[in-house]
Amino acid sequence: MLAHYAGEHQVVRDVLAGLRDTADLVATDPASPRCLPAVRETHRRLTERVLPHEAAEERQLYPALASPLGSGEATSTMSRAHVEIRRQVDLLGAQLAQTADGRLRPDQVPDLLATLYGLDAVLRLHLAQEEEEFFSLDPSDPTTARR
Repeated sequence: MLAHYAGEHQVVRDVLAGLRDTADLVATDPASPRCLPAVRETHRRLTERVLPHEAAEERQLYPALASPLGSGEATSTMSRAHVEIRRQVDLLGAQLAQTADGRLRPDQVPDLLATLYGLDAVLRLHLAQEEEEFFSLDPSDPTTARR
């Protein structure tokens, strides 16, 4: 199970690469006609790829880790990160719902940037924590011996 979820992290990393590119586009050229479609596509990828992965970890992986880690409390900070990721993806959706005429308004840009870069930071930190804390427990992973 650990190997499965560790493998899914590559999908999340692919979404992260696009997330950062989208945030950089909003930061440098918010009036571009490419900007709003890029934000919409990023939201779609977060909704369709990242959120289902996080929900599956919550339903399957974290309960399975409770016993080897000694309690369900061992995954509580990671569960809290899932809540924050969901909250920020929902916020991004709400921000998109406020757009009109296919372009971002200048007053939308600061909040949108905060959400995009915030998601980038939370997701990167969360992946790193899971990989260090949980996936390092996989005895079939040859990199575990080096840790």
